[in-house]
Amino acid sequence: MGRFTSVFLSCLSFLLFVVLLPHVSSRPAAVPARRSIVGETCNQIARGDPNVDFTFCSQSLRSAAGSDGADLHGLAIISLKLAVSNATSAATRAKALLKGNGLSRYYKSCLDACREVYADAVSDLRDATGMIRSGRLVDARVYISAAVDAPVVCEDGFQEGGLASPLAEEDGDLMQLAVIALAIAVRLG
Repeated sequence: MGRFTSVFLSCLSFLLFVVLLPHVSSRPAAVPARRSIVGETCNQIARGDPNVDFTFCSQSLRSAAGSDGADLHGLAIISLKLAVSNATSAATRAKALLKGNGLSRYYKSCLDACREVYADAVSDLRDATGMIRSGRLVDARVYISAAVDAPVVCEDGFQEGGLASPLAEEDGDLMQLAVIALAIAVRLG
């Protein structure tokens, strides 16, 4: 190679080094973070259903791991898991209350009915989760709808007997969580 070519290549290498160096980074390119759809989803659900409070919806969904980056399908699964957890806790509480002393026969029958409908709701919600995962959305909505009725059935028993329900808070939460899951499942298609 001639002296001129050698000097030219050296200069070209230097220029490329100086020009490209500021643009080369040892850090990987930033991956844009997924925008959370929890707020938007809860806003739509709360506007469309008087049984759902926006704050309850958004706090419940955001409390679950993975919700911030979840898509609508992921939020459906998360909402179902939250509803299953709530119904399981409610069934456990009803069972514990049944062990109380001095309860009337009617009061015990109400608690037992609640325990049974909660157990059915847990089963329905778990089945619905599998259906969502496999794309059986219509079937999933039917099963979630059945779970929406569980807290209503529980509360009705106490109201018919003129009794205050010891499970009113659990029933209110389960109602909202099941309605949230149903509304998300409807939005899936």
